Amino acid sequence: MIMRTIATKIAAVILALTAMTAAATAQTESRSLIYLGAGLEKEFSKKFTAELDLQARFCHAKETQEFLVTPKIEYEPISFVSFGAEYRTTLSHEKGEDSEWTGRFGTWMKAKWSPSILKLEARIKYCNYTDDAQDRDGNYANKQYFRTKFLAGVKIKSIKLTPYISYEWFYELNRNLVDKDRLIIGAKKKLNKRNSLALEYMFEEKFNRGKTKKDINNHIFSLTYQYTFPYKKHKESEE
Repeated sequence: MIMRTIATKIAAVILALTAMTAAATAQTESRSLIYLGAGLEKEFSKKFTAELDLQARFCHAKETQEFLVTPKIEYEPISFVSFGAEYRTTLSHEKGEDSEWTGRFGTWMKAKWSPSILKLEARIKYCNYTDDAQDRDGNYANKQYFRTKFLAGVKIKSIKLTPYISYEWFYELNRNLVDKDRLIIGAKKKLNKRNSLALEYMFEEKFNRGKTKKDINNHIFSLTYQYTFPYKKHKESEE
């Protein structure tokens, strides 16, 4: 009798957990995306750099494509702190819909520390989207964010490879809540002084999206090539 009661309770717990899992799954949409990028970086001095990033994003499930252009600058007044700004323009196209242009401004402060073979970074970034529309839940498309990111990597100097992991969360200022986070595992390979490749896997969660929208889990695979014009100190001409 006791064993039957225990078995009944265990079965009830299993059924309850199964129902909760099914309900959570029904409220979550999972997508796979591919990002392909290229960047040009110019080092004007040891403290000041400018960069132009190009990226194409593809989502097969929704048959969408996005093409992004992002010029940015960064200034490093001291060796462990830098400040930067960027403006990103995005062209989005979904099958059966008109193409749409959007923009986003961002500025950040970054702290970095590289003891021995480690690479440690912390960044706080403010972003402001330029679209003023609202959806059915009253969410603004021109969301304003504070984004906090931490990164840790290991520099393998013998093969010029830096594996890293980072975590970032997005605090939306319009609604005063966190509605997105990202976990990234990647590696950057320095091919030579000017060329490098980065390969990443990103798990991105979008939540707190309102009653009419499902939460989204994105599985993103990206490959980025970068070419750098290194800083060259000009020698003073001899008289």
